[in-house]
This record gives sequence, structure tokens and C-alpha cells, in this order.
Amino acid sequence: MAAVQEMAYRPRGVPSRHAVTSAEVIVVGGGLSGLAAAYELQQAGASCLLLERRERIGGWSTEDSFSDAHVRVLELARSLGLDIQRHVVSGRDAVEGLGASHADGTPSLSEDDLRSYTRIVDNIEELSQRVDVNHPAQMLPNYGAMSAHELVVSHGATPSVQKLASAWTYALFGLSAREVGALSFLLHCKCSGGLVRALEGLGSGSSRWRIAGSAGAEQQLREALAVQLRPGTVRLGEAVERVDQTSESRCIVSTKSGGVFQCAKVVLASAAAQCRDVELAPLLSEGKQWLASAPSGFLAAVRLSYEQPWWQERGLSGWGIGVDGPVCLVKDTSRDEEEGYSLTCIVAGEPGRELWRWEVADRQACVVKHVESIFGCDVPAPFSIVELEQQAPSLAVPAAGLRALEEDQWRPEGNVFFAGGETGFVWRGHAEGALAAGSRVADEVVRAISPSADELLSRL
Repeated sequence: MAAVQEMAYRPRGVPSRHAVTSAEVIVVGGGLSGLAAAYELQQAGASCLLLERRERIGGWSTEDSFSDAHVRVLELARSLGLDIQRHVVSGRDAVEGLGASHADGTPSLSEDDLRSYTRIVDNIEELSQRVDVNHPAQMLPNYGAMSAHELVVSHGATPSVQKLASAWTYALFGLSAREVGALSFLLHCKCSGGLVRALEGLGSGSSRWRIAGSAGAEQQLREALAVQLRPGTVRLGEAVERVDQTSESRCIVSTKSGGVFQCAKVVLASAAAQCRDVELAPLLSEGKQWLASAPSGFLAAVRLSYEQPWWQERGLSGWGIGVDGPVCLVKDTSRDEEEGYSLTCIVAGEPGRELWRWEVADRQACVVKHVESIFGCDVPAPFSIVELEQQAPSLAVPAAGLRALEEDQWRPEGNVFFAGGETGFVWRGHAEGALAAGSRVADEVVRAISPSADELLSRL
């Protein structure tokens, strides 16, 4: 297959300050799905460039550890020679207003609330297993017009359990349970193996896998995977603003910095929320028009660093759920003694979006105060507060989009392919799902660009 080439001309009608760069495939987005797609494409012999809008290898997840269910992640980490270590979590989780949970992780609820909680969790587990990920619209008659909030209320959720349900959707989608469709919520749970597994994906659980090193686990995966790509593959600081399909066999990708790239196929590996910022010509087909109306959630993260793991001294795991404020989730993301100990706080939804309008010092003070409320104890002042980048939460597919999604199944739009985390059928919004989406799209692209695709795919 052709190598990447720098050409001194530019296509007619496409202004640029630079020469046009040519490759068979342009991957847009430097998160795990984009890196996985680029890696597998190059392994198959395709020439490929990856464009990342930031000045570093990106991705939006703050996953710092993985469960045994993240099979692809663990296999990739081992194949890349990363040091994977089993991390046993001691102490109890916490829920705001309820204190430390029971030893089995169940919140310390009243007798009535506990019955309600158990019933809701069991019913969501059962309903999510009935969802067919290939045909989600089959359940539209029963749940299409219902929000996730209405779903739990219909199954007898008490006010306390309703607050917990909203904390779940805040952490998963950056939206309250009233803003997330019931079927979208159930579909997400199904793709994660159920509600309990979905919550484990957020960092709960007594036993987790971590990657040794000072950086977060997922960031180390990205960096290790990027090293495997051919030199010059990754182009940082290239924010894509337009993709033109100029013919049946050629696309022109333009970036905000003036870069112009010519290719046969384009892979959009950014989350759908970011893809909205890319102008596509021609426009998306009717089967994907629902993307424009899908609610946009808000997620941001704040890392608090401490000299000592005060939560462990109090018998707490460092994992907590917030129900009355901007922080919906707190998790222990400590690396090692030299790096200190840290809690990462997930700020979500409209409360989080409003908080992000405050002055920096004020919003950081608010986060620290909310952490005290979540764990129900006095908390020492952190020696460092770092605001991480805003994240792209999993997409909450509106009911009107589920039937279109079922019929469309993220099929390519001409020469444009899709590999955002929400396009996967497993672990949407997580590293595991991103790797699955990247692998799937690489397979699709190779088959599309090569008449001898089976031979190429055998190299993977």
C-alpha cells in the first residue's frame, strides 16, 4: 500500500498555507479508539496518519484502573510490556448523607430504602439483559417515552434511591436521570454487562488492575500504543474542521491550523459530541441525523492530592457517590508514595456546568467542601488541586434516534467511518469499548480499501 506523501500542490478550491499530505487513511482523534485503529491499519499494511487536536495524545477518560472484565485492555497492556499490578481495595465506599456502605458495597440505607434499592438494581439488571444491542428499538413500545428517572420511579424507587439513580446517570452520561432516556440507560448497561458492571467500570469494586507508573493507567496505554506507530504518524495540534468527500475514492480533510490532508478513507474516532464540530460534505445521512439533537452532557474532573491517604485511616476505600452537589463521584487515583495520594472528583451535569462558570478558587473550594459532605467527615486540606480537562461523556441516545441507530448500525458514510466510543457494542465510554471500536473500524476500512483484504487482515 502507498506510503504517506507530502505533496506541493493542493486540491482546487481548498485553501491552505501548507502542502497537501497524502495517506490512504486519516484517523481523526488520538484517544484509544483512534490509536487502536491506526495501529491495526498499519499492521495490515495501510498508510495512515492520526490527527489530534490537542498538543498531546488525547482521549477523555479518567480511567485509572480496570476490572477483570476489561479483557482487551489487559491483553493490550501485557502485549505492550506494561507492568500490570493487582490492586486490592480496602475500606468501605461512601454515599453522601448515608455514610460508609456495608461490607458488600450496599449503601447504608433505611430498611424501606434498602428494599427499594435492591429491587431497582435487580430490575435494571434483568431489563438490561433483555435489550438486544443490534435491535434496541424492539423495546421502544414499553420504554421509548420514559426517562431513566421515570423508569426507577415506576419500579418503586424511594426518593433516596432516585437520587442514587441520578448519580449513576451523571457519572455515565453527564446528565441527570430526568434527561436520559430509559432505553438509552438500559442499552448502556447492557453494553457494560449490566448495571453492577457499569458501576465497576467507574472504578468501584474490591479488586482492580493498575499499571505501574506515575501516569494514569489509560494514559500509559495511549502513550505505549502511540510508540508502536510508525514515526510521523501522529500529528498533534491538528483540529479537524471539515471533511470533504470530493469523489468516490478521495477525501480532503482540513484543519483549523490550515493543514490539508488527502486520503481514500477517513475514520472519525472522536466522541460524537466532538464530531459535531466537524463539518461534513456531504452531510450525514438521515440515519445519523439524530446526533444533532442528542443531549450533550457535561463531565469534568478535579484531582485533589494529599500527603497521607486520610480515607484509609478512616476505614474508607476512597470511592464515594455524591447526590446533593456538583460532584457525583469520587475515586482513589493514588499512584505511589512518591507521587502522593489523590482523589479524583467527577463534576457532572448542569450543577457541574454551572460550577465551571465560577472563579477557579471558588469552584475548587466548593469541590473540597463537597468531598467532606460525601465522606461525612473532616478532610485535611489538599496540598495540590489540579483541574483535568473536560471530558466527553457517553452519548445518551434519544428515543427518536434508537430506531434510526438500529437501522444504521454506524455504517460508513461513503468514505467516512466511525469509531467513537459510543459506536462499540461493549463497554461504551470506557477503554475496553474504545479498543473494540478501533479494532472493528480497522477491519471495515481494510476490507474497503483492498481487494485482497482477507490476506491483509490475516497479518493482524
